[in-house]
Amino acid sequence: MKQVIKIPSLGDAENTEVIEICVNPGDSVGSEDSIVVLESEKAAMDVPASKNGVVKKVLVKIGDEVKEGDDFLEIEITEEEIKEDYSDKEVKNDTQEDDHGEVEEIIEEKKVEEIIEEPKYESSASGIYAGPAVRKLAREFGIDLNKVIATGPRNRILKEDLHKFVKSKLEGSSAGIPKMPSIDFSEFGNVEEIDLTKFQKTSALNLQQSWITIPHVTQHDETSIDELLAVRKSLMKKHKTKVSPLAFFAKGICRLLEEFPLFNASIDMNTMKIIKKDFINLGIAVDTPQGLIVPNIKSADRMSVREISDEIARLADLSKSRKIRVDDLKGSTFTISSLGGFGGKFFTPIINPPEVAILGISKSYDSVSLKDSKPVSRTNLPISLSYDHRIINGVEGVKFTTRFCEIL
Repeated sequence: MKQVIKIPSLGDAENTEVIEICVNPGDSVGSEDSIVVLESEKAAMDVPASKNGVVKKVLVKIGDEVKEGDDFLEIEITEEEIKEDYSDKEVKNDTQEDDHGEVEEIIEEKKVEEIIEEPKYESSASGIYAGPAVRKLAREFGIDLNKVIATGPRNRILKEDLHKFVKSKLEGSSAGIPKMPSIDFSEFGNVEEIDLTKFQKTSALNLQQSWITIPHVTQHDETSIDELLAVRKSLMKKHKTKVSPLAFFAKGICRLLEEFPLFNASIDMNTMKIIKKDFINLGIAVDTPQGLIVPNIKSADRMSVREISDEIARLADLSKSRKIRVDDLKGSTFTISSLGGFGGKFFTPIINPPEVAILGISKSYDSVSLKDSKPVSRTNLPISLSYDHRIINGVEGVKFTTRFCEIL
């Protein structure tokens, strides 16, 4: 029996685009097998078949914008699947008969809602795509649609875009900043224009907003990690497993955030309140071919160093293969950005809102210093802590970095 499968709930993901089709017509698939891969502004996600059977037709193509409820797969389901569906229907049959009239009424209401909510978009001579309701709201607010960043399918302006524009104007964020003049560099020689990916667009806007709205202060320090590296080497030999140095730094940060809870908080400028959190979800910045992604380790403070190391590796692999889940990107309370594998000594990491601090870790280096008037070799780790000066002052910043060095 043929059946059409619809796109399931995508959480709060918006503007999801089909970036990969994983099967061909005629392929046998299981209910958990991936059919297509979707990409939103924040992450890529697999959409499974949800039924066992044979693929008859994939109803979407690469580049399509899709949403929850859209048809995306036509499948010939197996006899076992049909029997399972039939038995499920039998179990539910009694309650469905009792509520038959109510169900029909709900279905009719749903159809009416879908008709009302079906968006109709208009394009003006200037090339702006927006529905009548959006244009009316823009006129009421006195908003120039040319200045609004569109996030809808095919650059259509949504009501949410107007709300974000008004909010950003009030908060003085990036949408309210005059654009830099465009320069025709082709006057000076050959050029190539490369479109930003969705990840890069989102990252660019978030970083710009963070830099403009948050008064950053960065505190630099460095510490010897010879003892830590010796312990790491001993543990890896004993347990015959590899543990990333970053996992030790992350464990140290978890302990530190318990001592300095303000660095694990957020600030709400609308209510003028500080929100302290009783959980630690540690963000780890990952460099991918698509751009910078910051998944987070949930309840990192409850994990061992080895568990943290495994989780860092798992999230990094998912990010680089574009398989990271949206839930892995939500709820971070503090971020670590490590450039230790690349080089450099100090830098100014940009805070990841709504967090209030971020720790930058640079590449360790060998040096010679005096101990008891004798030269000794040591391995130094440079660190850079950026914090929100609205709620964290310089003294607290120095105490934080000093204590972190002690912990390491």
